[in-house]
Amino acid sequence: MNTSSDGHYLDLPNARLVPTRTVLRTQKQLQSAIKLQAMLCIHGGVGLGKTLTVRTCLRDLAPDTTLFFQFPRYCPLTDIKKAVATALDILDSTRGLHTRIVDALTERPYILVFDETQGLTTDALEWVRTLWDTVPNRPTVVFVGAEDTRRHLRRRPALASRITQWPCFTPLHPAEVVEHMPHYHPVWSRTSDKDLLWLDDAACRGNFRDWAKLTSAVQELLIEQDQPLDAFTRALAREALTTFDPSDLHLLPDEGL
Repeated sequence: MNTSSDGHYLDLPNARLVPTRTVLRTQKQLQSAIKLQAMLCIHGGVGLGKTLTVRTCLRDLAPDTTLFFQFPRYCPLTDIKKAVATALDILDSTRGLHTRIVDALTERPYILVFDETQGLTTDALEWVRTLWDTVPNRPTVVFVGAEDTRRHLRRRPALASRITQWPCFTPLHPAEVVEHMPHYHPVWSRTSDKDLLWLDDAACRGNFRDWAKLTSAVQELLIEQDQPLDAFTRALAREALTTFDPSDLHLLPDEGL
């Protein structure tokens, strides 16, 4: 699996995608969906690595046929059609837009990824369903979105009935924090299990986006102090935690900032 830092929150240098159970499961589910030319919905809380995982897995599985879309909330269907047509490089045709899109999708086994699915309108979702139903060489459709995405799609039974898998992203368990964070970034490569769990409980709570924020802050401090990236100390961590919103922190009285 590609583990480069491309797409990490804050474009964090030296960060790697780590093979958590969720990442490996998602890779298998995407493989299955592509094989079956199916639909699936990947959902879960913000900052858990959904988009990065999907992008990275599909760079490995289908780099030449994946089209990735993210639209503003309630984006008009006409704009969505134009974006899909642009990605397929067919806007210069004189024929009807929908027909051109259907014909183009028929030519290759495309994977259409719709990020932030919870913001798509009913018209947009119904149009995607129609594409999947009518294109002879059905595209694989991957919906990615926040916690309410599953409920958003379930309100549309005709679409929901066509979705074969509903993988949910959840925060890292403490054991996964200890296992994977030393490989996520050099900053944590020599950090003790106890300190990793302290930081997770204090600020990150198994959320990769919060770990990225903390990692970035610690890395900047180490660079400023001309220290090696693995020169972690609790004093350094406490200074980095001052960049967080205090209401997001959970520190014991004797571990305060």
